[in-house]
Amino acid sequence: MTGSAPVGAGAGTPVGAPPAVELRGLVHGYGGPPVLAGIDLDVAVGRVVALHGPNGAGKTTLLRLLATRLRPVRGHARVLGHDVVRQAHDVRTRVATLAVYGGAYGALSGRENLRLGVALRGGGEDPEAVDRALERVGLNAAADHLVRAYSSGMRKRLALARLTLANAPVWLLDEPYAALDEQGQELVDALIAAARDDGRTVLVASHDLPRSLATADAVIEIAGGHLRVMARPTRPPAATTSASTDGESGA
Repeated sequence: MTGSAPVGAGAGTPVGAPPAVELRGLVHGYGGPPVLAGIDLDVAVGRVVALHGPNGAGKTTLLRLLATRLRPVRGHARVLGHDVVRQAHDVRTRVATLAVYGGAYGALSGRENLRLGVALRGGGEDPEAVDRALERVGLNAAADHLVRAYSSGMRKRLALARLTLANAPVWLLDEPYAALDEQGQELVDALIAAARDDGRTVLVASHDLPRSLATADAVIEIAGGHLRVMARPTRPPAATTSASTDGESGA
C-alpha cells in the first residue's frame, strides 16, 4: 500500500499556498527493508497531524528527514516549498524540533540553555521572552539551576520552552508526552492547541493514540513503510492517503 496524505488547509491559509509538508516517493532505510517505502504526504499549513505506529515503524525517521538531519535515499521532501536537501538551510529556519529526551547542556542552567538556543537561531537577546517561556512551562523557580540536576520531566519542560522560543511555522514533535506527568501532558496539549491557533503546522510522533485523537486533525499510521489514515476527528480534514486499507481516500 502506498500512501498519499493530503491534509486540508487551516483557516486563513492563502489560496495556492504550498503545503507545509510535501513528500513524494520518499524512501529511507538503514540497510535492511526500507523504513519508509515510497510514501507520499501532503500536510497543509495550520494542521496538526499525529503519526502513530510501533517502535521502528519510521515515525522518528520521518521527522528527522523533515528536520534535514537525514537525507532521503530516493524521492523528495519539501517544507513550505523548500527542498530538504537542496534548500536545507531554508528548511532549518522554518522548523523547530522536540526530541524524545529533550536535549540540553547539563553544565548550563535552564535559563542559559534557552538564551543559547535563541542565539543559535539568530534571534536577538530578549531576557523577558526567555523568562516568559520558563514561567509558561513551570520552570521559573529552577531557571538558574544546572540542567544536570533536572529530572527527566524538567528537561522535557525545558525543551518545550525552547520550542516556543523558536518562533518556527512548523513543529516536529517526537514523543512529546514522554517523561511528563499528567500536568505536563496537559501543558503539551495546550501548546499544540496554541500553535494551531497561531497557524503553525505540527507533526506529532506519539504512542499515545487516545491523546493524539484529542489534539490532532488527523492520525496517520506508519506501518510496513507505508501510510494509512486511522482516524477522522471532528475538525475539518487534515490528512489523507490515496490508498487506505478501508478503501477510503481523505481524512
